Amino acid sequence: MKRPIMAALALGVLTTPSAAQQVSVTGAKPTASVNVMKPLQLTALRNLQFGTVLVGSFTGAQQVAITPSGRTCGSGGLTCSGTFSTAQYRVTGSNNQVALISSVSPTVTLTNGTGGTLVMTPSFPTSVTIDNSGNPGRLFEVGGSLSFTSTMPDGLYTGILDIQVAYQ
Repeated sequence: MKRPIMAALALGVLTTPSAAQQVSVTGAKPTASVNVMKPLQLTALRNLQFGTVLVGSFTGAQQVAITPSGRTCGSGGLTCSGTFSTAQYRVTGSNNQVALISSVSPTVTLTNGTGGTLVMTPSFPTSVTIDNSGNPGRLFEVGGSLSFTSTMPDGLYTGILDIQVAYQ
């Protein structure tokens, strides 16, 4: 009776697969990495203001533009007065990261509430480098240009700037 058990044990040892041989990586071992960043935050600090534009008599179209360096007021037939300023934004995020700046639309339609419209073309930097983490963040300015004709309906024209930022 002892022989069949021994034969079964011997058969089990012969059919068990041999253990796999472990092999190490040749050359440099791969590394794991992750870049942890703070979420971007965009805060509007100041509105874009063109001031007051008096529309006189002229032919064609005249441009009014607001930039960080000032205001230009056509080449004749327009008179600009009053307070003007670029819009100002603060972007915060991770130190030394580039934030790309964009607008949802290449133009912004300003309306006067009675059917009059002006199309504004915003101008802004394409990117800024965030030079610290958190406050005060990095400031940037948004200007723009408007095209006037001598038949513009009067009124207070307003519209919404839709500026966005994203990490590069």
